Amino acid sequence: MAWPSPSTNSLKKTDTIRTLGRFKMRGVADDLPHKWWFASIAIPLLAATIGPLANVLSIAALASKWRVNLPNNGQLPEGTDDAGVDIADPKWETILNAISLAVGVLGNLALMFNFTKRIRYIIALPLTIIAWYIATGILIALVAAMNVYTPPIRPGQTYSQGFWYAVIAACLYMIGSMMLMINMFGYFLGHYPQHFELDDDQRTLILQTMMFFCWLAGGAAVFAKVCDWSYADALYFCDVTILTVGFGDFVAPNSIGRGLIFPYSVFGIIFLGLMIKSIRQFAIARLLLLKEEKDRFDAMRDIQASTHKFKRYYALAMSILAFGILWCVGALVFMYAEHRLQNLTYFDSLYFCYVSLLTIGYGDFSPRSNAGKPFFVVWSLIAVPTMTLLVSDMGQTVVMAINHGTYTLADWTVLPKKGVVHDFFEMHPRLKSWLERRNEKLEAKRRLQRGFSIQNPDELISPNGAFSDDLNHSNSHTDRMEQLAEEPLTEHDLARKLAIAIKATANDLQLPHRKKYSYEEWVEFTRLIRFSRERPEQVEEEEEEEGLVEWDWIGENSPMLAHVSESQWILDRLCESLNRYTKRQSRNVRVHSCFLFLPFIV
Repeated sequence: MAWPSPSTNSLKKTDTIRTLGRFKMRGVADDLPHKWWFASIAIPLLAATIGPLANVLSIAALASKWRVNLPNNGQLPEGTDDAGVDIADPKWETILNAISLAVGVLGNLALMFNFTKRIRYIIALPLTIIAWYIATGILIALVAAMNVYTPPIRPGQTYSQGFWYAVIAACLYMIGSMMLMINMFGYFLGHYPQHFELDDDQRTLILQTMMFFCWLAGGAAVFAKVCDWSYADALYFCDVTILTVGFGDFVAPNSIGRGLIFPYSVFGIIFLGLMIKSIRQFAIARLLLLKEEKDRFDAMRDIQASTHKFKRYYALAMSILAFGILWCVGALVFMYAEHRLQNLTYFDSLYFCYVSLLTIGYGDFSPRSNAGKPFFVVWSLIAVPTMTLLVSDMGQTVVMAINHGTYTLADWTVLPKKGVVHDFFEMHPRLKSWLERRNEKLEAKRRLQRGFSIQNPDELISPNGAFSDDLNHSNSHTDRMEQLAEEPLTEHDLARKLAIAIKATANDLQLPHRKKYSYEEWVEFTRLIRFSRERPEQVEEEEEEEGLVEWDWIGENSPMLAHVSESQWILDRLCESLNRYTKRQSRNVRVHSCFLFLPFIV
């Protein structure tokens, strides 16, 4: 297996890209680099989440009446939204609502077939975009028509949860369509081929999202029938059950409903946990350039460690930012949505959102308005997983730091650890060097006090006539990597070492954790990779055909930046080196045979 080089990419580029003005449409698959990460990977994942959610909300909008009569002409405490009586909708509203749902489901199916490559990208994606725009247009037209021709007569009438579900569904369909248009625009600009570049984990996330929303919608239908609720109320009940919020405003009124909660809540929580676990975030760090090979190698190792730390704290910062936005914006919406029924202040709304985010659910505040419940369903499906990710990110950063501090305090106090002082000075080289200089000054003062002693120069030389290792150690890392990697050895010795290295690297691939090799091991691997090349000037040609031979530790072609493990990268290059060696030996044998038979031919 050889990684594609720029030259091979350029060859494939002329075969696969169709140019139309500024547009560059690539084929189904190629080896060209992928750009616009958010458009090519993040947008399909978000669309695969928005689509099923919008379908569920459309079902709630179709299954519910859009207007209700309030008792006591809407005057509290009798005139609450929960006590409203449904008003029959016009037939044209029901028919168009059903058409909107059908078109939205059709667009979602086209998107799923696009993910599974059952339908071509260039056909399925425009179909999804058009279908979702049609669903958006129908819902917006219905909302506007209801508000113009058959609006609720205030204050004795108001819109039901179904109306607000339709409004939110229209917004989600529009957001999904616009996001997919960005994805298609990136394809037209030639940033990625005409398919969604998703790995197995991301496809699993899409499947888990579909299963979760199917479980949510199906459970709402069952509980609506068993508990004699409206579909909108049953959907709200299923949402607070799976998210383990449990305000207590809705409870199963009979034994059948209570019995169904056992399996429904367990599997719902499992689906939610699997969906949260599958969420991935990626970060790319820019690297610096150094001079010496050994320094470059060590610097890349440090960069790997610091990049890993940066990713963890960057993920924590993004989780905190998302948590803050959802908390504050959600509180603002709930303050206005629940103003008539509960007269919430912004502080009360912040308190309610915080209790909901932490899934505490005291029950002293809960959404009661027809606008607040639909918004809570969508908001909670976004906010609670976000809170879970925040807790997970804190476990990898803040909690780890607290644990490390606790262990360090124990090592110095109640549970003293052997060698803790030595390890402390090793971790702080500046303090160690300062103490060494101070000790040298004190030792110099002592020598002045007791007088100087003359040392025999022969003692500096070892019995075999060489200076001590300490004197030579300072120069041990001054050679460049190319010089170390090209130690004089016969080709047969290197071929034998090459076979041994291939076997050892293959064994390293079986380890549970990815192995990271030392600089000295990389020197040996580099020699085995490069010894089979014909001439240095042929390196570029060989790289085009067989893979990378020359590389820079800090750069785009660094082995440490490859998307595979170091063992897999090295094994690939070692096998290519063996391939070059066998080709050369075969060519030499043919040439030698020609010289042997030449006298007989003459």
